[in-house]
Amino acid sequence: MSLTFGDHDDVVFGRAPLVSVLCQVTFPPVLSLMTAVGIAGFQTAVRSVYPTLLPAEQSTDIAFGPQSLDIKQGAPVWRMVDEGGQWTLGISAAFVSLETPNYTNIDEFLERVSFVLKALRRTIRPAESNRIGLRKINVIDADEYANDLGQLATIVRRDLLGPLGVSSFPAKISANFSQLEFADSFNSLVARYGLGTKDGRDGFVLDLDYSTEQPYTVDGDRGLLDLLRYFSDGMTSFFHWSITEEYKKRLEPSARSEWKSAE
Repeated sequence: MSLTFGDHDDVVFGRAPLVSVLCQVTFPPVLSLMTAVGIAGFQTAVRSVYPTLLPAEQSTDIAFGPQSLDIKQGAPVWRMVDEGGQWTLGISAAFVSLETPNYTNIDEFLERVSFVLKALRRTIRPAESNRIGLRKINVIDADEYANDLGQLATIVRRDLLGPLGVSSFPAKISANFSQLEFADSFNSLVARYGLGTKDGRDGFVLDLDYSTEQPYTVDGDRGLLDLLRYFSDGMTSFFHWSITEEYKKRLEPSARSEWKSAE
């Protein structure tokens, strides 16, 4: 069982504040993926679902030394997008990723991850993973608490508010971020939270990242997929713990069984 932060109803929120879900699997570098020719086989394997290949992005690493600025060019990142523009597949010499702002449920997400990893296994055959991570970013819009930090306690449990729950500062707090990290056997859940901006939306950000550095075979079979489901369950538990019962009602919850029967 993944980390649990207490019991909660198994519901789907009609107004969930989730703005992005990202899975990334890193592995030892595959040098053929440094070139367009090297990704051709993989791109052909996924093109039926992700037909749009975007121009490669060149990553840059910048290191500040005592007397110099060291700039290194990283591996190109290739991104492929589905027809609806809601799912983005990324691949570079040392990772593959899948991201969406339109997350509906873990079953659909894992089905898409499995498709990508099976294509990667057939065409690239990377070594075992270095890191597997699942990230979910929530933004509670400032409008939800009328831009009044005093009202945040009706939405977010006080344990997470820290300085945001203090009303004696001489000026309005414009930014604040904190971080918690929970150890879970060979896994780690990192929760970053506070006032911030994501995709142009201002509000209280709850950024959850569950990961492991344990090696896994990079394929679309049950082992890795079960791990991602485990991560998702843990983040869902933390999210329910993080917000108040009053706010949950505003998110329009419905029983998961009802939601599935309506599909």
